[in-house]
Amino acid sequence: MSRYVARSAALLVLALLFAGRDVSAQTASTPSIRWIEIELGGGLLGGAPLGTADANLRANERTAQPYRLFTADHRFEKTGQFHLRASRLFGARWGVEGGLAIGHPVLRADVRADIEGAPALAISETVDQYFFDAALVVAFEEFRLGRLVPFATGGAGYLRQLHEGQTVIEHGHLFQAGAGVRYPFLSRASGLVRAAGLRGDVRGYVLRGGVSVNDRPRPHIAISGGVFVGF
Repeated sequence: MSRYVARSAALLVLALLFAGRDVSAQTASTPSIRWIEIELGGGLLGGAPLGTADANLRANERTAQPYRLFTADHRFEKTGQFHLRASRLFGARWGVEGGLAIGHPVLRADVRADIEGAPALAISETVDQYFFDAALVVAFEEFRLGRLVPFATGGAGYLRQLHEGQTVIEHGHLFQAGAGVRYPFLSRASGLVRAAGLRGDVRGYVLRGGVSVNDRPRPHIAISGGVFVGF
């Protein structure tokens, strides 16, 4: 994966250098939306509680008589996240995009209330986490500030999580919505690279399934930024 990221970043830098000669000729009024865009970037995905569970022994009786050994509180810690997105644009306002986001959050379990009075302890493992999603993107050109163009996005996708050692795979779904800004510093009507710029956004994710204790939806907040190139 690291070699793939390095190659992608190198190609992106070369494309920007190739296109840089036309930057000075652009104006803020030049359309910044092109047909296809590729974005490479990263950010931070916030943590979320997964719920509380008891470890119980059950008596050999007709009526369930659980005997609690200890209690564990589970949560995902915040983590860095790399993303790659591809957008198909349909004019100055509407577009659709698909993306892949990769992170490695720490799954933490805080064990307490041991029946034998043992002190509390924390157990953790690293989970490989993948988001595959598709979203609708709406740009608000009427609220442009110079080159800065705000946008909103919302969509859904697939969640894949692998426990440490890749011994167990968990599957789920995700829903996301957010808003951000695009800052194009290149926009032209012809050529291999027709647009280039910076993009940043804040998104709210709701995850269902995957690693969970109580099967309830889990909210996360993500902040990310990246560089985009339009063709």
